[in-house]
Amino acid sequence: MTEDTLFEFESERERGEIAAYLRALAGELDGDGPVTFRDGEYAVEVTPPERAEFDVEVERDGEDDGGELEIELEIEWSEVEGADAERIEEAPEPDVGIQFAPGSKEVPEPSQGRFEVYRDRADEWRWRLVHRNGNIIADGGEGYSSKQSAIKGLRSVQHNAPGARVEELE
Repeated sequence: MTEDTLFEFESERERGEIAAYLRALAGELDGDGPVTFRDGEYAVEVTPPERAEFDVEVERDGEDDGGELEIELEIEWSEVEGADAERIEEAPEPDVGIQFAPGSKEVPEPSQGRFEVYRDRADEWRWRLVHRNGNIIADGGEGYSSKQSAIKGLRSVQHNAPGARVEELE
């Protein structure tokens, strides 16, 4: 049996950056389409099935007081129809997929809100940003035909608006 690494990224990051990456991965997994991993140069698209084996391990390597601790998260499934992985030679637009910002040292501020993706009464998918106090801060303004499209819309807002300026219109 051979093992072929399709994508690998390793870098020392702040806890906040790692948490933001894991949230982005969770959002992609929550959709019904492929999950795209990017490293700035190329991308790998993985289409996980509806059910997969999920393994969490916390390991200590070496001495009790001088070794390394490690958290491993693994999602595994058999390659079956509809569950695939392929390298994309031309990197997709920046708002597609998940990645760490290359060379970023910034730690994102903890979020005061959460994005919700839901079906409306017309059976369309929508997204909204909800403050921790329950108030709706923003929404997508339109319905989407698929959950994945709604998630792609909210990911576009996340990617394109972190430093957006405020313009006063008369």
